[in-house]
Amino acid sequence: MKIRMLPVVITAALSLVLLLGGWFLYRQTALERPVEQILSQYPGVNSAQVNITQNQALLKLDLQSNVDLRGMIAELRKEQGQMFKKRSIVLDIADHSTPDIDALWKEASFSVAEAMASKRYTMIPDTLSKIQSENDEYTISSDMDNHYIYVALSSATDKKANKYIILPLTAAQGTGGQPNA
Repeated sequence: MKIRMLPVVITAALSLVLLLGGWFLYRQTALERPVEQILSQYPGVNSAQVNITQNQALLKLDLQSNVDLRGMIAELRKEQGQMFKKRSIVLDIADHSTPDIDALWKEASFSVAEAMASKRYTMIPDTLSKIQSENDEYTISSDMDNHYIYVALSSATDKKANKYIILPLTAAQGTGGQPNA
């Protein structure tokens, strides 16, 4: 019996295309699209792109000022909780910062880092409210859940100027840092 190579190669190529196409279609329709819809409907989200892999969900977001990040992530975990049990959420938020907002964050970052290192998280809102009281034209807020501390800085006069900082409560693996929570 002589095996003809052309039909074998064509069959293998078609099988590979069907398997990879099926996985891509499943990932797009069953995993990524529902998450994108939840994020797009959340108040203050201009756009959302989602890339889900085996270990993580990368959320690329373009946000307006004063979006409740903790609430958004909580709603996402509530709606799609099973998906995020084995995957970490990585937020990539478009930076609409200004030099003044960057200067405010630079002023606050040392105190925030100190509070994170000493696990005295109540120092963070106190530090931020002190800085905000000295700079009335800016809004500075913080929030916390079991995974992250969320810091939002925005301009009261320019509704498009904002900066979001997401600080993990646990040290990143491989950085030599100690777990923080």
